[in-house]
Amino acid sequence: MRKQLRKVLCTFLPGGNEMNGKKTISWYLFNGVKFREFPILLYILIMVLFFSFTTPGFWAVRNFENLSRQIAVVGIVSTGMTLVVLTGGIDLSVGSILAFSISIGGRGIPLGRPMWIIYPVILLLGTLLGFINGVLITRIAVPALIITLGTMNIFRGITMVITRGIYITPIPPEYTLIGRGYLPFFFLLIVILLFMFVTLRTRLGRNIYAIGGGEQASLYSGVPVVKYKVVVYTLSGFLSAFSGLILVGRSGFIQPQAGVGYEMNAIAAVVIGGTSIFGGSGSVLGTFFGATLMGLILTGLTMQAVDPYWQGLVTGILVVLAISLDSLRQIRGRGQLISKR
Repeated sequence: MRKQLRKVLCTFLPGGNEMNGKKTISWYLFNGVKFREFPILLYILIMVLFFSFTTPGFWAVRNFENLSRQIAVVGIVSTGMTLVVLTGGIDLSVGSILAFSISIGGRGIPLGRPMWIIYPVILLLGTLLGFINGVLITRIAVPALIITLGTMNIFRGITMVITRGIYITPIPPEYTLIGRGYLPFFFLLIVILLFMFVTLRTRLGRNIYAIGGGEQASLYSGVPVVKYKVVVYTLSGFLSAFSGLILVGRSGFIQPQAGVGYEMNAIAAVVIGGTSIFGGSGSVLGTFFGATLMGLILTGLTMQAVDPYWQGLVTGILVVLAISLDSLRQIRGRGQLISKR
C-alpha cells in the first residue's frame, strides 16, 4: 500500500526524484520519509467511520470539544514520555509528578496567592522532580524502570501525606481558563510542533536518537550521554506538570489522586504511535496520532456506555499489540541485517 501511495503521489507532484543532482522537497517527502505514521492514520480514519455509524451524537461539537481536551492532557504527558523512550528509558512517575505538582504547588490557591505565582511554582516542582529522576537514573546503576517505579510511589506517598487526600475546591475562575474550549488542544499543538522541531532539527534531538540507538557507541563518539538523559527526564517532569495545569482547568478542582494510570496511557500513546520501546526510533508526531487514536476509542466507548473496566482492557490490549509489533520489527530488522552480511 505504501508503494502504491508513493507511486500515485509522485505521478501528480513534480520532483519525486532527484532533478539535476538536487534533492527537491518532494524527494524528501517520498524518499526520506518512511510513512511510519501511515498505519496509525488509517486506524484513526477507521475508528472515526466506525463511531460515526454506531454512536449517535458522535459528530456533536461538544463531543469533539471534550475529545480535544482529553487528548491534550494525555498528549502532553506522552510527548515527554516519547523523549524518554527514544533514549531507551522509561518514566513510570509521570502521573505522580503531575499529582505532586498541582497538589503541593496549588496549596497557595486557598491562601489567595495570585496565578502568576502558583503556575510557575507548579511547573518548577514538576521540573525539579523530573531532574531528580534523571540524576538518580544516571548516577545509580539501576534501570530506569526500577528507579521511576520507586519515585512513582515516593512522589505519590509524599503528596498524600502532605495533603491527607483533601481536595482543593473550589478554585478561582481564572484557573479554569486554560482548560476551556479548544485551548488545551491548542497548547498540545504548540508542544507537538515545538518538540518535532527539537527532535528533528537540533543537536539535542540528534543525540536523543543516537543514545537510543546505541548508548555505548554514543558515549565513545563524544556525546555527553549523562547530560542528555538528565535533560529528557527533566523535560518529562515539566510536561507532566504542564498537563496538570490543563487538567485542573478542565476539572475545576485539584485532587491528590490525579494522574493515576497516566503512565500507562502515556506509554500506550507512545508505542501505538510507532516509537520503539527499545529506543532510537519513533517520532513525536506518531505519539500525537497515538494519543488521538486512544482518545477516539475511549470517547467512543464512553458514549456507548461501555463499562470503564472494559476500557482499561482495551488500552492494555492495544499496548500489548503495539509492543509485539515493535518486537517483530526489531527481529525482522536484525534478520535482514544478518542476511546482508
